[in-house]
Amino acid sequence: MIMNFERYNSRFQAGRKLIIFLKNNDNELYKYLKNNTSKFFCFAIPNGGVPVAEGFCTEMKLNYDLLIVRKIKIPYNPEAGFGSITPDGTVLLNKELLNYLNLNREEINESIDITKNEIRDRLQFYHKQANLVRDYENKIKNKIIFLMDDGLASGFTMLAAIKMVKKYNPEEVYVLTPTAPYRTVVRIEKKVKKVFCPNIRKVMRFAVADAYKQWYDVPESEVLDILNQSNYYMK
Repeated sequence: MIMNFERYNSRFQAGRKLIIFLKNNDNELYKYLKNNTSKFFCFAIPNGGVPVAEGFCTEMKLNYDLLIVRKIKIPYNPEAGFGSITPDGTVLLNKELLNYLNLNREEINESIDITKNEIRDRLQFYHKQANLVRDYENKIKNKIIFLMDDGLASGFTMLAAIKMVKKYNPEEVYVLTPTAPYRTVVRIEKKVKKVFCPNIRKVMRFAVADAYKQWYDVPESEVLDILNQSNYYMK
């Protein structure tokens, strides 16, 4: 753990602390955001990224939406994944991991199809239109994009989100996250303008939960409550 780092009370608080971190580390960007929110847009990766984005965006008066990214699960180990998929069908595979898994093409394609179906279900659950291309173009093109999650582990979910967002010609892309391992930050930094992360840890074993005083998996019912009460979530 970073010296003098105090664990977050909640994901909402983590979002608000990201504002302070942004201000202290890039005051020029912070002031530009404060005075030009229409030039920015934020995407939250559910479920855990939603309260983080709500805490941040409410304070900054910044509009945000969901970016539903799902990991492609390993057939015999569904807790782990060998890549990620975004709502518009963007696929990012962990080719290095695939080399060790010894999966055949049929198994890979089946896992990808299962993940795409999961995303379609989530889009329907959140009342999102099936074809999101025009919506993404409107929200992303020539905008400064913030991507948020409650923490990064391997970073492949975030990398897939970055890959998708870049297809729609943003002005710049930034990643804001409360906690991440150093190796992942280095990997992500190569793909975006900058990563803002108050708790970067140089450890072999990393868990997002370690940065929070009370950790739990955010249920979809809580996500819906946040979105229904939000002034800045764009339906």
